[in-house]
Amino acid sequence: MSWDVVARKEFRDALRSKGLWVLSLVFTAFFVIPAGAALWWDVGIRGGQEVGLQLLIEYIYLNIVTLFLPLVAIFAGYAAISKERTSGSLKLLLSLPHSRRDVIIGKVVGRCGVVGVPLAGAFLVNALFLIASRLTFKPGLYVTFALFSMVFALVMVAVAVSISGAVENSLYSIVGNMTFFVSITFFWNLWANSIGDGLGEYLGVTGAANWTTVLFLKLLNPSQAYKTIMNSMLGDGSNAERLARYRMFSGGNNSEQATICSDVLAGNATEVPGFMGNRTVCQESAQSVPLYFSDGAALFYLLLWIGLAAAVSYYTFNQYDL
Repeated sequence: MSWDVVARKEFRDALRSKGLWVLSLVFTAFFVIPAGAALWWDVGIRGGQEVGLQLLIEYIYLNIVTLFLPLVAIFAGYAAISKERTSGSLKLLLSLPHSRRDVIIGKVVGRCGVVGVPLAGAFLVNALFLIASRLTFKPGLYVTFALFSMVFALVMVAVAVSISGAVENSLYSIVGNMTFFVSITFFWNLWANSIGDGLGEYLGVTGAANWTTVLFLKLLNPSQAYKTIMNSMLGDGSNAERLARYRMFSGGNNSEQATICSDVLAGNATEVPGFMGNRTVCQESAQSVPLYFSDGAALFYLLLWIGLAAAVSYYTFNQYDL
């Protein structure tokens, strides 16, 4: 016996649960409602039929995914291990030829299937609504959005299950998961900017080195990594990747914006007239975005959370006397 046995049992148990079917309906509703609005009320049409789907994804679907899917992942995974530990069934599971590592991996894979199946169904139903709408349906763009959203959802499930394995009971698990969700959703960028301010004030780290650190910290946020990858995919031209990173910064003066564009992102910083005076725009240059800020790097940082969460969970779980 190994982790795949635990994963199959976890998924079969979920199939008999009403929770999976409720998740399917909720997923479908959240994605189909905007598509239905595009079908019947011209939502997204204002930007033109050709770009309507891009606007729908950028301004509606990305917010749904980053706000809603982590909560679903928490619901699906917060009690995966902690509940069995409290009830005593975990001792029975470990009395079989399963190691604690098998339990962690099996629970993660099983709960990923529990979330992934209804999410895939929701994307499929939603695609039918979008095809029927007056928006120009772009299969490649939509499939890319669906795949990266699935990856983000599964990363969140892995984190939720790993937190469940690292604490003593479900109450601690839900508190830990909600703390993680609130942190990546509302406070992470604030912390990254504060660290940058501290580096400049106390260590004298300014200019490109400071902004490079801040951008790197922002990309470590799984939610931000997912969004910036999608913004790159939604953009047009070879400068889309650079602009997706550049848009993470707002409110700085022209000198700071020029440093971020030229020295951090290897772009061409140009001042253009704006409504409130000159503003800095980041244009394409002969150089590409540094490898550690590329889409591939952002995807690596996103997937890194699976290994990090599992390692911490396994180490903690392995220390507990059940």
